[in-house]
Amino acid sequence: MIENLYAIVAMTEKTNAIGRAGDMLYHLKDDLKYFKSTTENNTIVCGRKTYFSFPKRPLPNRKNIVLTRGNTAFDGAYTMHSREEIIEYAKNNPDEKIFICGGDNIYKQFMDDVSKLYVTSIIEEKKVDADSFFPEILEEKWKLTSESEYICPDNAPKYKFLIYDRI
Repeated sequence: MIENLYAIVAMTEKTNAIGRAGDMLYHLKDDLKYFKSTTENNTIVCGRKTYFSFPKRPLPNRKNIVLTRGNTAFDGAYTMHSREEIIEYAKNNPDEKIFICGGDNIYKQFMDDVSKLYVTSIIEEKKVDADSFFPEILEEKWKLTSESEYICPDNAPKYKFLIYDRI
């Protein structure tokens, strides 16, 4: 576990669905504000497809790191090529908060390394059509340390913010 390495995700409550066809399942105004306020003035790590899904690239007021196997350079962002390179960077910059923010393969690579999970948990009234999923949050590895009230926007699913600490 790396103390300054976190994951931040919006996912459905029952199936851990996070996206479909390279896009988020929902665009929830308060969740986007939460993501911004949590990651601002910190570092984010994402895959190439997630980076290109951002409406503004790089995301402002953050150090953007794109994890990719390719040799592409990304304007305004740093490029790293392996999980090990990100881990080494985190260890060498212990005062920097580093947020893993997708996609599903990137989350899977770092699930055993992150020390905290920032989860927007979205109620599923019915199973959603998704092709990307967040890894299972196992009770024996994670402790829920913070839970907000449900947010119930008009014409959108209910959701709440959860924070888990690694046990």
